[in-house]
Amino acid sequence: MRKLTLVVLFLSTLYCVHAQVQDSASGRPILKKRTKPEDFWKKTFVAINLTPSLGSGSFGAYISPTFGYHPSENSSVAAGPLYMFNSFNNGTGSGRTTASIWGARVWGQHRIYRTFFAHAEYEVMNAVKMVVMNGLQYYYVNPDGSFSHQTIGNPLIGAAFVNEGDSGSQSFTILYNLNYIETATPYTKLFSIPIVLRASISFNLGGNR
Repeated sequence: MRKLTLVVLFLSTLYCVHAQVQDSASGRPILKKRTKPEDFWKKTFVAINLTPSLGSGSFGAYISPTFGYHPSENSSVAAGPLYMFNSFNNGTGSGRTTASIWGARVWGQHRIYRTFFAHAEYEVMNAVKMVVMNGLQYYYVNPDGSFSHQTIGNPLIGAAFVNEGDSGSQSFTILYNLNYIETATPYTKLFSIPIVLRASISFNLGGNR
């Protein structure tokens, strides 16, 4: 029985060797090369948005770091937190007051032509309640000096102009706020239009694309 087993193993080995020789002679590959999945990190990036905001008697900044991904060479999506602060004259003659706003945002863009991209985003923030007097916005301050916050969501659409490089990009974005709430939004209108301007820079995590 043992001898029969050895004979079977020997014949099986000869058959496998013969089959490999035949495949080599016919030009067929012996082993199919496995295709590696596309490196995820080559398509990821981090971006930082840092845009000053100016209004009537106020100044501040919009800061938003985001983590993003390129689904294709012409598209990008990203998400992250946001922080916005405004310093303004409180109108009491006792100096200036600073209001802080926190939230989160997601955005996406797709190339239309060369450096021109269609851009859309949605942000949620704990905005500060405003009052409007003589066409100007003022933060509403409670008797104890605190602010009244309310959560709002802002869908924004517009265009981005992107300067792309091997390791990252710089962009300037013009957006239209579809949910402009005059008594809550921290944004001021530009030429009486609820336009939001953004400037950002991004870095590819996987090195050069």
